[in-house]
Amino acid sequence: MKILMGLKYFLVLLLVYVSFDSQLHAQRQLTSLRIVSSKQTANARSFQEDETKYVSMTDLAQILQLQYYENIILKKAELKLQKAALKLSAENAFVVQTNPETKKYNVIQLPLPVRIEQGMYFAPAKEIVLLIQSLDDPLLAMSEDTASITALVSVPSAPPSVTGFSIDEKSNGTLFRIHLTEKVRDFSRSLQNGEWIYVTLMGAQCDTVKIDTNFSQGIVERVRTVLSETSLQLSVQVRGTVEQSEIVQDQSSNDILLTLIPHIVAEKKEPVIDTAAIRRQHAEAKRKAVEVSIEKQKKKWKLDVVVLDAGHGGHDPGAIGLIGTREKDITLGISLKLGEMIQKELPDVRVVYTRKTDRFVELYRRGQIANESEGKLFISIHCNSTERKPSSANGFEIYLLRPGKTEDAIRIAEKENDVVKLEKDYEDRYQELTEENFIILTMAQSSYVKQSERYAEMLEETMSAQMEGQRQPVKQAGFYVLVGASMPNVLVESGYLSNVKDERFLRSPAGQKKVAAAILNALKGYKKEYEGDF
Repeated sequence: MKILMGLKYFLVLLLVYVSFDSQLHAQRQLTSLRIVSSKQTANARSFQEDETKYVSMTDLAQILQLQYYENIILKKAELKLQKAALKLSAENAFVVQTNPETKKYNVIQLPLPVRIEQGMYFAPAKEIVLLIQSLDDPLLAMSEDTASITALVSVPSAPPSVTGFSIDEKSNGTLFRIHLTEKVRDFSRSLQNGEWIYVTLMGAQCDTVKIDTNFSQGIVERVRTVLSETSLQLSVQVRGTVEQSEIVQDQSSNDILLTLIPHIVAEKKEPVIDTAAIRRQHAEAKRKAVEVSIEKQKKKWKLDVVVLDAGHGGHDPGAIGLIGTREKDITLGISLKLGEMIQKELPDVRVVYTRKTDRFVELYRRGQIANESEGKLFISIHCNSTERKPSSANGFEIYLLRPGKTEDAIRIAEKENDVVKLEKDYEDRYQELTEENFIILTMAQSSYVKQSERYAEMLEETMSAQMEGQRQPVKQAGFYVLVGASMPNVLVESGYLSNVKDERFLRSPAGQKKVAAAILNALKGYKKEYEGDF
């Protein structure tokens, strides 16, 4: 009920205001004002207050075919253009121009406030037409339909025209002036690769034949024009590269100013040749080369890789002892224990095994493994035996790669070499180690004879001390397994499996460890002497 009463009072007040407003302006007589636009030409209702002509916003919107809204209660009106909206308020001289996309606004002051006449909004005609003309329709104009009254705007103004260019070279850049007969309503520029600047002037025109210009000097080389229905594009080509460019409207004229800042390339200075510095550089480079060479030689003469070769393996058991001890098991046991000792006591030495499990490895392949690993010492571990068992022959024996000089050495070499018959196509792979071809086969070993002999001597001493006073001279024989290893090498027969005492000693972990320790002690002394030679 209260809401209805409030609404009733509001309507009464509104009627009183409208009645009062109508009485106040009853003396105003509406006349016609001719509106010329790009869409049509028609008359709009208008009236004159003092010396200012007013035009109906309703009629103006209809002639221009634009959306228009009024709110008589809030005394607000809005005219929607293509790129902006104009908001008017009754009895207010300020028009708010807004951009729907950017949400930015601009406030424009009219000479007199907006009026409401006979329920319609009227705005000062000249100013509102010029405002719409600048925002939407450049052809919009108005004229009086009564000859006795001077027209506010007689004919549409001519579009701005480019008449020429001028260049002003500055110390920090170039000012390129575009001369125009009228101000353009919008302009922009874009930069492509620093070599072309494209300037767009909305609604402008020019004589393209006369305006296309070439410049003989300066940063601007030439200007080419492209004219369309809505704009004029100037293509400005520059010499070199433009670092930055800006475009502004000259406040004191109709001209557009384009600033061009070139990309400055630093001047290259010829280097001053310092012969003393060059000599120092050469000397330093030579010194470093010598150091690198010395380091390479040191590495070459550094005993950093030892290859341990456990004889036999897999389907090749080697010699069989009196109580069934197999040579392949003894050699693998000694090899693994020796490898652990080396890793613990000589951590800078890498241990390479030709085999670490019970598997068959061809004799030629054992030498290949040693060479591929860049080994510095090759130790092949075996066990001895006689044809007649049991036998009194006992103790260790150390062999170098030479033609056998005794029947025993020849026999042992033949026994160890006989394993090649277990390999496929062995006849094509191995040559018989006769006196004639042995010289050829051992040529690769010639550079390692001294080191092989020295390690064999040290090993003979340590094993004699370790093995309860046993002492055996270093022997020579032609072992296939030693032929392929291109490095110092020896073959160790750790004992006789045909001898009961040796077999039990070699069969035990303690005996294997004792043999490994003797080989390690010789290796320590040999390493120290080997590396100390350089």
